[in-house]
Amino acid sequence: MAVSRGPFSAALLAVCFVPALARAQADPWAARVRLRSDVALATFQGVDCVSIRAPRAVVWRLLVAPEYAAKWFFAGVPGLLPRGARYKKGPTAEKGDLLTLEATTLEGPRHLEMLVLAAAPGQLLSFLVRSDSGDLLNKGVEKLSLTFVLDAPVEGTTDLYLAMHYDPDSPLSAILSPAAVHHQHERRQAALNMFRLLAEEAANLKDPPLHDVPTDEGAPAPRARRK
Repeated sequence: MAVSRGPFSAALLAVCFVPALARAQADPWAARVRLRSDVALATFQGVDCVSIRAPRAVVWRLLVAPEYAAKWFFAGVPGLLPRGARYKKGPTAEKGDLLTLEATTLEGPRHLEMLVLAAAPGQLLSFLVRSDSGDLLNKGVEKLSLTFVLDAPVEGTTDLYLAMHYDPDSPLSAILSPAAVHHQHERRQAALNMFRLLAEEAANLKDPPLHDVPTDEGAPAPRARRK
C-alpha cells in the first residue's frame, strides 16, 4: 500500500478542483454519459473526487479490473466481507456487460449486479445498478448509477471523480433525502480513498498485475490476458 502521509498532505491529495465545465453546468456528468448511452440517468445527487499519484493509464486499468472491484466498491460498508467480482461477458469493463460483485454480510451471502452504461478508455466509466439483493448500495433509492470520470491535471497524477444519480424509491425516502445524500457522500469518499490506495500501490510496481487494455479512447488496442 502507499506510504502513510501527514494530515496536511493527505487532505491536500484528497482535494480535486472542479473543472470549469462542472461549475458551468448543473449536471455535466449525465451529459457525458448520454453522449455514449441511450439510458437517461436519474437525478444528480452529488460528486466526490480524489487525487491519485498514479498515471491515468494505471488508474483506468485498475478501474476496469474486476479482480479488485469488490474491495474498493464496498469500502466503508459495515458488517460486510467482500468476496469478489466478475464481468459476465469479458475480462474487463465493456459497454453492455454486467458486473457482479459478491459479499458476505451478517445475513448471509449477497450480490450486486451493475450494467455498464458507457466505457470510454481513459475517460469515463458508468454503471447502472440492476439488482441489489442486500441493499448494499441502493437502500431507499432507485435507478442508482455511478459514473467515474478521469482527469490528468499534471503528469503522473490523476483526478478521479465519482458522481451518483438516483431517485428516492418512496415518499418517506424523499423526506429522508438529506440524510441519504450525506450517507452516499460518505460511501463515495470511502470507495475513492480505498481505490486511491490500490492505484498508488499499483503505480509503484514495475509490472502491476492488471489487464492490458486500451487506455486512450482514440487509440484502441487488442485485449490481452492479465499479467
